[in-house]
Amino acid sequence: MIYYPYLRGRMYDLLALKSLSENNQLGRNIVPIIEPVRDSKELQQTVQIFIDQKQPFGVIANPQVSLYGLNGEAKLYPLPKLSELPFYYPSAILAPDFSSDFLKTSGNQKSLLIAKNYPLLQAYANTKLLKKVSGILIPEEARLHQLAGDKAISLTDPLAFVEHVADYADLDDEYFEPASWWNQVDNYHGFGDYSMVGSHYFDKGMPSRAISMHIIYVTTDGSLRIHHFVSDSNETMGGQKNKFFEALQKLCDWVPENLHGLNMTPALQELMAYQAQDKFPGLGNVKKLSLMHHFQLMHRLLELKK
Repeated sequence: MIYYPYLRGRMYDLLALKSLSENNQLGRNIVPIIEPVRDSKELQQTVQIFIDQKQPFGVIANPQVSLYGLNGEAKLYPLPKLSELPFYYPSAILAPDFSSDFLKTSGNQKSLLIAKNYPLLQAYANTKLLKKVSGILIPEEARLHQLAGDKAISLTDPLAFVEHVADYADLDDEYFEPASWWNQVDNYHGFGDYSMVGSHYFDKGMPSRAISMHIIYVTTDGSLRIHHFVSDSNETMGGQKNKFFEALQKLCDWVPENLHGLNMTPALQELMAYQAQDKFPGLGNVKKLSLMHHFQLMHRLLELKK
């Protein structure tokens, strides 16, 4: 069973992936797919760490949510050469700017196509491209699945989208992963998601009155759930530090009674350790640790399944 987490190349996403790979907390059964959004040293460094660690990964050749792909080869932080790496997955989005050259492989490389547009995928039906590509990541839609056939990989967005961060307080705890990761159903061959980041991309973070933390955990029956911890003093925009500790206190009160064993990851413990300090680590670091916790948990689960 292979897990394909799909991440935009935001700084905290990349720092999380870099740290995880350095500490061998991803493994062969987790293949991160990065859609670049910035020409950044963090992207360059993360890819280099993947190479050094021989960590399987893919980088989208035609990103759709940023300006990254519009400045051609003129990059301040060019990526290392990837075409000869046996653990690299050439990856691309089936979009109007798609070219089959994006998915050229060498040796034993496997390629991945992200296909959410039914008319475009239908247009490529019965072509050499679809016969050659190794996997096709699609939303769980029957008509897309029919076209993708035995190469279908489910790509879900389990995180509920809310208009305001404070609204997560009304959700509290919810089912997280529609795809049954431990026993793929409906003939899917692997699964992917947008983790706790969600599929909606915003070029710049929107100011919020509330601070929330999201912790993914596995239950005794193997299903995944996500618990939301939201600050209380949300009347004004100020007081970020106080709001952080309000949400953190809720997390630290809830975790000891509800999470044990596999769920107690190093990242979760590091996040909880801030309770004994007086320093607000910044929302980027909080998001990084939450993301690391999810992937550390998935690494443990997939290793256990083997």
